Amino acid sequence: MAHGAEQHWRIAFDPDVERPVTWGMARLREVLDTLPDTALKGDRYRENVLLVACELLANAQRHTPGPTALDLRAEDSGTPGPARMTVAVTDSGTGLPVVRPWRPEQPNGHGMHIVQRLARDWGVRPVPGGKTVWVLLGAPES
Repeated sequence: MAHGAEQHWRIAFDPDVERPVTWGMARLREVLDTLPDTALKGDRYRENVLLVACELLANAQRHTPGPTALDLRAEDSGTPGPARMTVAVTDSGTGLPVVRPWRPEQPNGHGMHIVQRLARDWGVRPVPGGKTVWVLLGAPES
């Protein structure tokens, strides 16, 4: 990618797709496979992108009728290392994600806590018919 260049991919979900999280993650892996290694800075950054996407998709599946779109944006900052990656999931729900305190004795409910730890920034924006939860990923520590 050239300095300042941005690439955008949108994965749209059919409401009738079975197992939308699994389906969406398979499509995202296909997209990530097209990016040069320098954009992802190895497996760790790639895994962070996948983990964040999986958590956002799972939340959309669990708390709404399901995801309607998964977006990935990669922007070359012109510095060595990974591109800036933004993962966003759109759904038809109006509820806001909650970052719960970490409680190791609880087997679930930690998704947004994990997302927040991996994110450089994140937020929610309303869209017609629902909301989009977006996460800007920071580069993994060396």
